[in-house]
Amino acid sequence: MKKYTREIRVGLLLVLILSFLLSGCGKKEGVTKDGYADKLYLYNWSEYMSQDVLDLFKQEYGITVVQTTYESNDEMLAKLVAGKKGVYDIAVPTNYFIQALTENDLLEPYDDGAISNLGNIDSAYLNGSYDPGNVYTVPYMGTIALTIGNKKMLNDLGVTVNTVDDLMNPKLVNNVILMDDNEGIVDLGLCGLGYDPLTEDSSQIAEVKDYMLQMMDNIKAFPSTADGRTMLARGEVAVGHIYGGDAAQAMAENKDLEIVMKDEPISLSVDCLVLLKGSKHKKEAELFINFLLRPDVSAMLTEEYPYLCLNNAAKANLSQDILNNPACFLPDDLKDNIYFIEEKSAEVLSQMVDIVTELKVSK
Repeated sequence: MKKYTREIRVGLLLVLILSFLLSGCGKKEGVTKDGYADKLYLYNWSEYMSQDVLDLFKQEYGITVVQTTYESNDEMLAKLVAGKKGVYDIAVPTNYFIQALTENDLLEPYDDGAISNLGNIDSAYLNGSYDPGNVYTVPYMGTIALTIGNKKMLNDLGVTVNTVDDLMNPKLVNNVILMDDNEGIVDLGLCGLGYDPLTEDSSQIAEVKDYMLQMMDNIKAFPSTADGRTMLARGEVAVGHIYGGDAAQAMAENKDLEIVMKDEPISLSVDCLVLLKGSKHKKEAELFINFLLRPDVSAMLTEEYPYLCLNNAAKANLSQDILNNPACFLPDDLKDNIYFIEEKSAEVLSQMVDIVTELKVSK
């Protein structure tokens, strides 16, 4: 009788546990007054989304955006490939990772007409070769690589910087910084050699090492984005080849800074908002993405993160300083020199890593 009672108790406990688990699995998400799910899940770059924007979206629609961040496209792709579908609703990959995402069946096409604000985007950044017709992608922000110089320091040194070759001027010893980006550094060398920066010709890429070695006496550092921005803003170096968003912030802090080497090719990559396959909140995700393209919202994002603004309609809501900053809105003479960074083979990327490693060791 005692044994029988214990078995009954165990059985009842198991039933209670199972009931609890089943009730948890079947528990419905909250619903807003407009019938939307009250949460959606964003997988995004760090320092790439304003809390004020998220708060405004929640205020208007009652939806909380739960954000998780990553530091690289590779990290994002690896997690999405290995993870369970449906964990995130939206991601923000760079254009040259779109093919990898589609090949792994990770993207969901937008519903027709769902992104009514797409027309606010400058047409130059729509219908890219990575996604003709913008079936899977909505442009978010752009990143360009710019060379900026401190005009006062350059004048004092008696140096003019119009070409990559000019960065080898012996008067610039220990006065140049290059972004810590393998592809960005190699592309700069390819431009200096007169080659197409998109080439995958291994023999041309191999020439970059000897060419860039001639510049090493002038290179002070290969800093992180934040450190490079600070060094230029403080006037610690005369020239820097850095990302456009960092250039914009540095130029805002130091009025002696200006874009140089305007006639050299300028790389552009576009970070895109995409819907992820298996999303449980597609309707809410499309609502949020359309919200981000509103002129007032896009302006809020650009003011906080002064990368290349792709939203023409946002101009009416932006400060004159932002509008006049060529790192945020490219003037026509810079637009003519833009090339889109494209996906490269694993062999080429490995070759680039080896070249930059040798350059850094030479310091």
